[in-house]
Amino acid sequence: MTESHPSRDEAPRAAPPLAVRDTGPGEVTIGGLTAGGCALLLFVNDDCPTSAMAMRRLGPLCRAWQEAGLTASAVFEDPLEVAVRVARRLGWAGGVVSEDPPYETSRAYQLVSVPTAVLVQAGTIAGSVTGWDHQALAALIGQAAALLGAELAIPEATEPLLKPGCSSKAAIDPELAAAMSAPAGTDDIEEMFERGWTDGLPVVPPTPERVEAMLGAADGSASLGPVPPAMGEATLERVAACAVLAGCRPAYFPVVVAAARAALDPAFNLHGQAVTTQPAGQLVVVNGPVREAIGLNSGMGALGPGFRPNLTIGRALRLLVTLTGGGMPGKLDRSTQGQMGKIGFCVAEDEEVSPWEPLHVERGFQPGQSVVTVIGSDAPLSISDHRSRTPEDLAWVLGWAAASAWSTNWWPLEEPSVFVICPEHAEMFRAAGWTKQRLRQFMFEEVRRPAGELRRGETTPAVHAADPAARVPKWASPEAIVLVVAGGEAGRYSAVLGPCTGMGSQIVSREVEPRVG
Repeated sequence: MTESHPSRDEAPRAAPPLAVRDTGPGEVTIGGLTAGGCALLLFVNDDCPTSAMAMRRLGPLCRAWQEAGLTASAVFEDPLEVAVRVARRLGWAGGVVSEDPPYETSRAYQLVSVPTAVLVQAGTIAGSVTGWDHQALAALIGQAAALLGAELAIPEATEPLLKPGCSSKAAIDPELAAAMSAPAGTDDIEEMFERGWTDGLPVVPPTPERVEAMLGAADGSASLGPVPPAMGEATLERVAACAVLAGCRPAYFPVVVAAARAALDPAFNLHGQAVTTQPAGQLVVVNGPVREAIGLNSGMGALGPGFRPNLTIGRALRLLVTLTGGGMPGKLDRSTQGQMGKIGFCVAEDEEVSPWEPLHVERGFQPGQSVVTVIGSDAPLSISDHRSRTPEDLAWVLGWAAASAWSTNWWPLEEPSVFVICPEHAEMFRAAGWTKQRLRQFMFEEVRRPAGELRRGETTPAVHAADPAARVPKWASPEAIVLVVAGGEAGRYSAVLGPCTGMGSQIVSREVEPRVG
């Protein structure tokens, strides 16, 4: 990494013209870029991690520089569509231009490696810095400030302060450079399928830059522990890679991490859920301020498609189980039929509409905390009730809709059934002053059948041991009934999700920790 600029005894070198393209109709010229005073040309390419770091650190300063008279433009040795996409991802707020092979502009500026920052003023090269050299770049920006008679912000002095760059495509064999810029011989999406890095749907390739952006300032080597059943190590880097594959935004990552921490708690028994012949999936319920912060849907269509945070957060957890834990269908995952919830299932509770305390408060957290709760569960069964006029009738319908959960004659259930109550149904209970506890107790008491009627097919030892006339409850206790509120304001459709049973899986909650960086 070196800094170079014309000496006092040497005539300033004229800035060569630019042979580049941008997204606008006009020609990009040195004169146009320096019309406000000075221009900073940052030569980069998409294959260079140091280029990405330089753009990420300098990008947020570009708008303020522009106002002071310094126009910053990233000159990519890549196709224009690649340049625009990369600049957007890295937060580069300056101009974006692209040059094609044989990279005449890079050759004219005598580039050896990228990134290279070149300061241009009055049609001449006033100085340049090759690679990432914080001290030299600060001096170059200071030089621009002196030429403009203005104050210019410099990037923060964060490690690494020095980092070598990569070879400029203009400095390598022309045929190799052309091959590097040619369209890839394989399709990234198809390659992910070939690698087995999918759940059967297309995924986002987890490039180092995307994983780094997902991690923020978090330590990627930190581990959440082994992921059953194959016990691969859940480093934060691997969790971030699964979040990228799933299509998450970086803002979702703390929720994904909290869900992973909850699912890896031994009390959740992810191992049993991952290898069973049952169709068990992992339901992720999100409570607290993070719902609004990242745009989770708790309203219309809350259990369905159309909302990126819901679908990608649930999918990221499932990809962690599949790819790091080895729970691949047909291999270690022996689910007889499976269900769509095994692709990913995440719902936010509508705490503002609910007449009751939210799930996380029931579980001992404060209302202002953001919390993820994971529950082993079956697919949802829709429950239509548009005609009940009393809370007793509605509670009876909801409870008996779950009578066949798990199996028609398997009574009582130890593990939880999750009821997702729609706002219209919740409003009836609100108007009648019913608490969650009262609704649970009513369903627990009402949904009972004589043991003699349950002695067909699959049933329980408790049924066989009971007097034939004894009324057996569907659930072992009212606490096995979990109630959350979500859904559209119109339409009296609620849902119930049957349990994952027979393996002692418990509900586990974890607080969402603030994003680092």
